[in-house]
Amino acid sequence: MGDITSTLPGYFGLTNIRAVKERGYYICRAATGVYKIHKSLDTHQNIYDRHMLLAGLEDAGFPYTDAIILTAQGDPFVQLGRETYVMTRHDWYTGSDLDLDNQTDMTLALQTLARFHHAARNLPLEQNFSASSLLSDVFVRDAAFIAKTAKQISKNSRMSDFDVLFIKNTALYENRAASSSEMLAQTNFHALHDKAIAENHICHNGLKEEAISILAGVCYITGFNESAIGVQITDLANLLHRYARRSTHEMSLIQLLEIYDKVLPLPEDATEIVRAYLTHPWQFVKIASLYYSKKRGWTPAAIMGRMSNLLEKQELYDAYIMQ
Repeated sequence: MGDITSTLPGYFGLTNIRAVKERGYYICRAATGVYKIHKSLDTHQNIYDRHMLLAGLEDAGFPYTDAIILTAQGDPFVQLGRETYVMTRHDWYTGSDLDLDNQTDMTLALQTLARFHHAARNLPLEQNFSASSLLSDVFVRDAAFIAKTAKQISKNSRMSDFDVLFIKNTALYENRAASSSEMLAQTNFHALHDKAIAENHICHNGLKEEAISILAGVCYITGFNESAIGVQITDLANLLHRYARRSTHEMSLIQLLEIYDKVLPLPEDATEIVRAYLTHPWQFVKIASLYYSKKRGWTPAAIMGRMSNLLEKQELYDAYIMQ
């Protein structure tokens, strides 16, 4: 196979280009732009589906993604031995991840998210994307997790410090889970879900700061591995949840919603749906799941610190989302 840094670009039609290896992937700088070649663990069908989605977005007027580039043979990947390689557009290489404390960044990110959502409707895709889980079902599942975990802990003769902290706050977060379900039930969310299925609305489903990159006033949305059909306002709610948890709150929730709404009008009950999403105890469930699943990479002390930090900031968070 020879020197992979020189042979890999050629499979994707880049001649006389040598890739530079950085952090486990290969950067290619060509006259047509900057590209990233990386190994993929996805199935070939999933890679093809994602390529079609991103190509469809570009055709619909939204090219600001990590589009998958076809090989010289017209495939969205190259297979070398046991390894599958994919090349994606990476024009924002020298840009930066979304800064939640930067008002300009947040404004641009919300405007771009709205443009993506507008483009990601009724796309003529050849494949069928699966539908996202109903938000109401997720709320019920998480409430059941809290109750079940508390019941299991109460049977233990000896409790860890984390167990004690979890039990002490179980009632608070069970109430939050119940409140989020009640709030959502009073909205038209299920009608929006039915419409999303009928009109093939695509959600990103994995928005994080590192999936929103900004360079020279242009915002790119990347990392579409978890995309599915669903109510797109959940993408917006997820981003606002991250803002509410991590920023200094320079902009109110209503101001943030208005930025999005000016580009893509929000549906009826949007504010109530977002508040239901933000009320739900996502972090409490996530942190407890990490602790009780004993996943590698997280020490009990680190997870204890995350839970303590969540509890310390809960009052400030609640005041922000309900203002």
